[in-house]
Amino acid sequence: MTAQTNEKITILLADDHPVTRAGIRSVLSHTTDLEIVGEAQNGVEVQQMVSELSPRILLLDLRMPGLGPAKLETWVRENYPDTITLILTQHDRDAYLAEMMDAGVAGYLVKNASTNQLLVAIRRAAKGDALFTNEQIQRVYKWRKVVGQKWHSLTERE
Repeated sequence: MTAQTNEKITILLADDHPVTRAGIRSVLSHTTDLEIVGEAQNGVEVQQMVSELSPRILLLDLRMPGLGPAKLETWVRENYPDTITLILTQHDRDAYLAEMMDAGVAGYLVKNASTNQLLVAIRRAAKGDALFTNEQIQRVYKWRKVVGQKWHSLTERE
């Protein structure tokens, strides 16, 4: 389901902040190939709406009440493999980035991304592209190396 086939890319917008949802809705409403089919404000609503609506894209905030994003992504992958998850968050931390990569999301965008970056990311994800940048991959690699070294240096008691 891509813009090239003249079918709209359906999106479930999941964020617990109404103003943020309204802003994203406003941005996406100016496109002809993207359509928000639902809005969720917590993990339970995300599961219900993914089940009911089968969106192509789940645009998921990293921090919301209810089921966490890694568990949601695992559930989505197992039950709705045609739904692609993009994280849109204000938390640009390596630990979160690594967790979301491991969970299987298609991309990790920070909320200070431009409108164009968000639109391009949604369209590319809908085509099946992975959206992690080389910089993000390097950050995760370095984070894992540092955390792994610290973990292995701990005594059993620690």
